[in-house]
Amino acid sequence: MTRTPRRRTPFVRVVSLLLIAVAASRLLTATHATSYVEIQSNAETSSSAMRPEFPSHWGSPPRIQARNYGRGSGTLRNWILEKMSQDEKRSDANEGTSMTWPELSLVGMTGEEAQNAIRAVDDTLVVHIVPEGSMVTMDYRLDRVRIYVDDNSRVVRQPKRG
Repeated sequence: MTRTPRRRTPFVRVVSLLLIAVAASRLLTATHATSYVEIQSNAETSSSAMRPEFPSHWGSPPRIQARNYGRGSGTLRNWILEKMSQDEKRSDANEGTSMTWPELSLVGMTGEEAQNAIRAVDDTLVVHIVPEGSMVTMDYRLDRVRIYVDDNSRVVRQPKRG
């Protein structure tokens, strides 16, 4: 008795094609997934000069960071936002106490008062009083502070290094 080969039903064909399509899509999306890297804090690389400096009281940034293609690290972003929120809460709790720049807000002071407050903390800094909206160089220098003032010589935003 010879057996005739069984023909596949349309349902089996459709299921087989769906399984193949799912497997292919998983392979394709696996190449575009988020990658994770471990940041070595003492690495001697040429890009170490490009790494941002964070306030010392924040501690070290997360060692393992998600690298979302074209958008930087979401892990690092969330860590920075959390630390900034903690600083904000701390500054609200310390309001009315004697603080110095950069913790003390200089917004609303005259440019000269702000300059004196900054120099009282660190007299090695180069402090510039600049009208708001002026063109300035984009280079980043840790020994420089720019104080942006309005037409009445009042500080319009918190001065920072750079």
